[in-house]
Amino acid sequence: MNTIKYFIGIVPPEEIYQKVQDIQKPYGDNRLEPHITIRPPVTPTDPAAWTHAVEGACQSFAPFTIALPTTGKFGNRVLFIDVQSSPLPGLYEAITKSIRPFEPVDPRQQQNQPYTPHLTLGRAWCGFTPAGFAAMKNLAEDFLSGDPVAFEVNFVRIYHKPSHHGRYMRWIDIPLVGPQSDRIR
Repeated sequence: MNTIKYFIGIVPPEEIYQKVQDIQKPYGDNRLEPHITIRPPVTPTDPAAWTHAVEGACQSFAPFTIALPTTGKFGNRVLFIDVQSSPLPGLYEAITKSIRPFEPVDPRQQQNQPYTPHLTLGRAWCGFTPAGFAAMKNLAEDFLSGDPVAFEVNFVRIYHKPSHHGRYMRWIDIPLVGPQSDRIR
């Protein structure tokens, strides 16, 4: 039986990636590289078919732009950078729909939680403190207050966690290859 967990995310380009890490590092270890989650961790029933389904969904999407306008919080648990992008919910929906047949039935998924794309700065359960959240929020707001921060998404990344006790690692990058005429800037 497969016990390897996978998840799908979008990774910002190096400049933004490094800036997010610089904001995080003094205050804790987020245990993951900076990313925007599309599909939270799951153990697919058929990892090869699941991956193929992600590839199929990505074939219908052209690269698109994501803007990072401000920070936000999920209560006292998570501090994040907000994500704005008109095409992103469509990509989320296409991927989610395509992989559903290759995932175990999860009653929690039936609650139809809305997709709230975000780039996590810190999570309380990873050891980030309220003081660390406040400091990171200030640093992130300084970063976001200058020129608009945005980037083009050209691929999604699938991560895997081969060991129950390990960390998620990069597994495969899948390009967005939809028609260029649909490109949104």
